Formats: sequence, C-alpha cells, structure tokens
Amino acid sequence: MQALPGPPRRTGRLARALGLDGNPLRRASDRAEAWIRVGLLAVLLIAGPLAGLGAGYWAYHAGITRASVQAAQARRVTAVPPQSALPAADLARAYAGSRAWASLQGKDADASARSGGVLAAVMTLAFLALGLLAALRLALAFLSGRRLAAWETAWSKVGPQWTRGR
Repeated sequence: MQALPGPPRRTGRLARALGLDGNPLRRASDRAEAWIRVGLLAVLLIAGPLAGLGAGYWAYHAGITRASVQAAQARRVTAVPPQSALPAADLARAYAGSRAWASLQGKDADASARSGGVLAAVMTLAFLALGLLAALRLALAFLSGRRLAAWETAWSKVGPQWTRGR
C-alpha cells in the first residue's frame, strides 16, 4: 500500500502559484509571463534600494553643496527688537537664572530650511515601481496577443471538424 503524499511544501506551493512548477498543461506564454514577473520583482528588490540610496545621496550632496554656496554668500544680519529694551525687572530675572522672553526680527533674502534626501529616495522607488508595472503591462499585452494568435491557429485546425456535420 502506498502512502498518500502529504500537503505540498511551501516552495512547491509558491512555484505553482507563480507558474514555475513545470506543469505540462501550462503554455509557453504562461511560463514566460511567470518568469517576467519573477524577473521584474527581482529588479525591484535589488535595484530599488540601490536607486533609493543613490537618489538620497544625490539629494544630500546637492543640499550640502547648496548650503556651502549659501554660507559663502551669507552676510550678517542685524537683529532689531520690535519693542523697546527689556524693563529692569526682566533684566534682574534674566541675571538671576530664570528665563526672560524677547522676540527679535531679522531681515534676510532667504532663510528657509530645506530637506529632501528621504523624499528623493521614496520618489525614486515609486517611479521605479511604476516603470516596472508599465513594463509588466506591456509584456502582458504582447503575451496576450501571442496567446490569442495561437488560439486562433489552433481553432482554425479544430474548428472545421466540429462544423463539418452541419
């Protein structure tokens, strides 16, 4: 008596789900589609982090370069209190170690902070994923056309046998 095989192993289930199990009923276009999907996933998993790191480094380097250029062009700005000087009571508190609040206004051409290293990396990954999805759609459209042509060829051979008796 032969024992029934147990549940398929995880790799077997994964191979069957991806279409890489060697099933003789699978068409060549189905196997090609499966390999294209696996290849594009591998590209995303390998090239994605590298492209993200490259874009992050590029954005960081561009930011550092811009900051050094801005620092070279920097000029001193004098701060002007918007109100008169602090009263004597506030000066006594400030000298005693407690906090005294004062607001200052400065005038400069562009004093805003900029960041973009993480955003550049995320956007690079998003564009890479969109590009790979577009490539997958084009490949699937091509393979669908081939499948329909093969189906038409097969039907042209079998079809007359079915309609001959009528």
